Amino acid sequence: MRKKNIKLIALDLDKTLLNDEGKISEDDGQTLGRISKKGIIVTLASGRMTDCVQPFADTLGIDAPIIAYNGAMVRDSKKNGFNILFHSPLQNSYADSIIDYADKNKFQLNYYLDDVLYSLDIPELKKYSKLYSDQTGAKYHFVPDLTEFKGKNPTKLIVITEPSIRDKLYLEFKNKYDDVVNITKTNPEYLEFMNKKADKSIGLSALVKAYNIDMEEVMAFGDGDNDLTMVEKAGIGVTVSNAGDRIKDKADYITKSTNNESPVTEAIGFFEVA
Repeated sequence: MRKKNIKLIALDLDKTLLNDEGKISEDDGQTLGRISKKGIIVTLASGRMTDCVQPFADTLGIDAPIIAYNGAMVRDSKKNGFNILFHSPLQNSYADSIIDYADKNKFQLNYYLDDVLYSLDIPELKKYSKLYSDQTGAKYHFVPDLTEFKGKNPTKLIVITEPSIRDKLYLEFKNKYDDVVNITKTNPEYLEFMNKKADKSIGLSALVKAYNIDMEEVMAFGDGDNDLTMVEKAGIGVTVSNAGDRIKDKADYITKSTNNESPVTEAIGFFEVA
């Protein structure tokens, strides 16, 4: 039997809910608005910072809790005060080491603290900060020196560089920090660093606990490696046809639709959610 008692739907944004133009399809927007009115909680789960996720909830016209920073921070809905329900920042000892590495090797480093994005304003790295702003809508707060943040615990760090260099850095940092830092490749240029106890499934678990919902009552959508644990642990895990093979192996359902073809509407209809 396909039909399940789903109380919460968690949606990755990029390459899942959003099409290649960064928009939500009309069909998916209408579907999510309809099920939200029926009492099903819709939450957006993204690697983006909170301020870059909330506009999509506003576009949908829903009052949604937000899973941001790949699960390192969870905020309740606006009507519930936008309170932080969960926060698992990166320990300062590792963050400080990454600051030093990026500074020494002249890499673009995004530093997220208290829902603000900080970075150095270095002319030769400007193309990377512009790339990130264009892709996510994030606004930078440029500072003269990131070492002033040493000793603090940021929510997340991102190194942004060329894809071939990013892949080499991934292996280098994995060898050094894999036991203590959650290191994730997202966009081709991004290498993300978070607390080892932070990913989308952990953030989702904190959210459903706060709302007294069982994980079996959750439907989760994603396309990338950073969505894998969330899709795997949800009662219904859905991935889109344009997703990677690793997450497809863990999904309960793979949509025939790509992110350009209203995959959310397809899966919600298939499982007769509402």
